[in-house]
Amino acid sequence: MDDVVSIPSPLGRLTLRPERDDDRAFRYGLFCQSRPPEWDTVPLHPQVREELMRHQFEAQTKGYRAQFPHARFDIIELNGAPIGRIVVDRPSDMVHLVDQAIVPAWRNKGLGTTIMRTLMDEVRARALPLRLMVGSSNDPSLRLYLRLGFVPIASTPMYIELEWKG
Repeated sequence: MDDVVSIPSPLGRLTLRPERDDDRAFRYGLFCQSRPPEWDTVPLHPQVREELMRHQFEAQTKGYRAQFPHARFDIIELNGAPIGRIVVDRPSDMVHLVDQAIVPAWRNKGLGTTIMRTLMDEVRARALPLRLMVGSSNDPSLRLYLRLGFVPIASTPMYIELEWKG
């Protein structure tokens, strides 16, 4: 697969390019903006909240790299500006969307759908399923995936595993 993937979208050219070291600050900000709304109701001193977020960010970064060593870790850009992140693992039997996040200001504008449809085209062409996990409290993402035709195949109290077969 090429290093850079270019996708036309309703709002301009989306580019998926490999993460670089200088993306760390952007990724951390996106990580913080993507926490469930319940986090805002937890009464924590700002310094404690910052330390907790840094710790979780580092744990996720290291965990994803260890668990999915062959995955693509990409920054999503719109017309050259970073607006999100996507992690996709491609073992031989499926395509696994590990993580996808878009900056809140760019959500609900069709960009996530555009990226998902590109992945769906890939798995259809390869005759593989597309799988992902979504937080059971992440209603906006769950609605998107169900609207696109994903079906639940497993669940825990925290997560629902979904699959799409072209």
